[in-house]
Amino acid sequence: MKELTQRLVQFKQVTIELIRALQQDEIYKLDDLLDSRQMLIENMEKLQYTTEEFASICDEVDILKVQHELLELMRAKKESTKEELNKIQITKNANNNYNKSFYVNSSMFNKQI
Repeated sequence: MKELTQRLVQFKQVTIELIRALQQDEIYKLDDLLDSRQMLIENMEKLQYTTEEFASICDEVDILKVQHELLELMRAKKESTKEELNKIQITKNANNNYNKSFYVNSSMFNKQI
């Protein structure tokens, strides 16, 4: 049970590092942190413990609060990224339409009278 507590504390620390990396837009760190979190989860699955033990240790270490904070931050970043992509798409469409209309109307300058 002590080993499970240590792994959950490590899990919490990695989650906090993930939150910090997301807040500071350090995208290059995210893959490594997510991989280390996944390895911790896999190592915890190999341990022998009951559901009650796991739940009580999670309450002690306050895992759910940190996990919820991470999920909320990820949702917020996802929404802001979607908005940015939509703005880029709108700008791209406007530029394409402007350029198309310019080239269609420019043919009148090439005609001889």
